[in-house]
Amino acid sequence: MKTKVIIIGGKGAAIVVAEQIYDAQIKGADVELLGFAFDDESLGKEINGFPILCKTYEAKDGYSRFSDIKFIYQLYRPDVMAGRIDLLNSYRIPADKFYTFIHPSSFVARSASIGFGCSILANAVINPNVKIGNHCSIHSNSLIGHDTKMGDYNFIAAHSAIGSNNEFGNANFVGLNSTFNNYITVGNHCFIGMASNVVKSINDGEKVYGNPAKEFNKQIKPL
Repeated sequence: MKTKVIIIGGKGAAIVVAEQIYDAQIKGADVELLGFAFDDESLGKEINGFPILCKTYEAKDGYSRFSDIKFIYQLYRPDVMAGRIDLLNSYRIPADKFYTFIHPSSFVARSASIGFGCSILANAVINPNVKIGNHCSIHSNSLIGHDTKMGDYNFIAAHSAIGSNNEFGNANFVGLNSTFNNYITVGNHCFIGMASNVVKSINDGEKVYGNPAKEFNKQIKPL
């Protein structure tokens, strides 16, 4: 039986995940994209040919009674991560109603573990003994090195390379084409700008970029 997926969101990464689910679907994966739960009425009735089924806050009551329908949350924005996490929690959707999507072209080691509500996109590599929490997004062509541990709500943009034996907290945003040395610790609610080369650990709330990555703005204050 195919799992039918509704994406909560409708812009940016939500569309990327939708198209990749559709790609997996037409290649024979046991998944079917139903459409979006989104609040922007200016978009009309569909996004990229996929229907807008309901408002975000209507998804649970409208669809969670169906055993074959699950959700992926994709309303993240790096400047308001804490607020968007609070929004997700306000929907009170049970954990078992979230779907983890793994694109068939990605590699996930047998010894790796991935939580619920995650998206592992095309050509990503998740190496042995990696532990990824819930509601994380690992975008295309990214690599997570062996024995790395990652908390919840982390967003890893495409073409990022995270070394081995690293440890990430929660709600971190990693920009496109970033790289991380081995044995790096990243706290919670950090922002790593695109093409950053991270060679030392990052404390909670720090915002860094560059080669080597350096802090360029003091603590991000969660909403």
